[in-house]
Amino acid sequence: MSTIALFFVHSLLLVCLPYLLWRLLKLRNWVPLVVVQILVGIMLGPAVLGRIAPAFWPSLFTAESLTTLSGISWLAGVMFAFLTGLHLQPAEFRGLGRSFTVVSISSIFTPTLLGVLAGWLIAAVHPEAMGTAASGLQFAAAIGVCIGVTALPVLGAILRESGLINHRIGRLSLGIAAINDATLWVMLAFLLVGLPNRPTAAIHGFWLALVAIVYLLLMFFPIRLQLRHRIGAEESLSESGLILVCATIFSSALIAEWCGLHAILGGFVAGSIMPRRAAQAIAAQLEPITVMILLPFFFTRTGLTTYFDLFSSGLFDIFLIATVTSVIGKFLGTALPAHWMGEGWPVACALGTLMQTKGMMEVVVLTVLLEAQVLSATCFSGLLFMAIATTIFTAPTLRLTCHLTSLPCPSKANGQNS
Repeated sequence: MSTIALFFVHSLLLVCLPYLLWRLLKLRNWVPLVVVQILVGIMLGPAVLGRIAPAFWPSLFTAESLTTLSGISWLAGVMFAFLTGLHLQPAEFRGLGRSFTVVSISSIFTPTLLGVLAGWLIAAVHPEAMGTAASGLQFAAAIGVCIGVTALPVLGAILRESGLINHRIGRLSLGIAAINDATLWVMLAFLLVGLPNRPTAAIHGFWLALVAIVYLLLMFFPIRLQLRHRIGAEESLSESGLILVCATIFSSALIAEWCGLHAILGGFVAGSIMPRRAAQAIAAQLEPITVMILLPFFFTRTGLTTYFDLFSSGLFDIFLIATVTSVIGKFLGTALPAHWMGEGWPVACALGTLMQTKGMMEVVVLTVLLEAQVLSATCFSGLLFMAIATTIFTAPTLRLTCHLTSLPCPSKANGQNS
């Protein structure tokens, strides 16, 4: 089969198969599409299909074809990070009260600190979980970042379908998740600067940090002002406006990658500096093709290029430690301070439940850390299954929480993948 034909076979498998399974099996009533995409990638990858059909798999997924998929998947990751930054609207979260600030800080740092401790435990029990480029401290910090993730897009979908999007719970949880996401990118940037470890890493990291600071200052001040001047507030984006937006995304990704922050972080920065008045028009142009066409390549490619032993004790141990730490850290780190700041237990418990969702954001972070050789393939897989489990159970747990309290009971989430 020619390379071109093979590419379109992959496109059918990666884009269409997960969506068909999601619709035909009525999984949309229970899980986001992204979960199905990740699972399909794992099933098609070397860990499952490669074991079942070891002679057939290399001919279906050749090294050349995986290289092609890699480029598309990173474009998808950068575009998704851009849309995440684009959807952050700080003005919408003003006036939420002092509890918002306290809960936001606690909801990110409590699980992150617990995650660091979990990272030390994982490294002690399973040293092979550490990537080749990571020290013990970097590995523990990476686990902390992964545990602290809350996925803003998936959370928004759950709130929309549950009817809580305009409720105080919805506004608070979206605001908290937005702060979580922004803090996550900052922590990830600090973690990545100076990798991989080598004798000159400290000096190299110092200069990269200076370059990164200059890059961020340029993006958030002169470039942001120029974008505000050149991109209007029309309902639709002009051709020149679209090219300017894409040029900003790709340039930001390139510079961020060059100075050690990672291209995906560059995409997020580009989204966060876009004019707020044009955000809806930009999203209308870029979001459908990114979410429905490009992102499946990112999520399924993750499974295709990762080999791990599904039956290894290390994978299960990492999954169990990470899941327990994430659930406890996110729930207690959100619900307790929310109640202490005056929220009733129903609202506090609902907030703690909603912060469990990790979805796309966790996959992006895990993939970045795997590519940077901070995590091993086994550790990556254990954390990936943790992300899937917490995302799947967020909506049902929210319904149970609302049923047991005085909150309006949401309908079953249809699992939008946004």
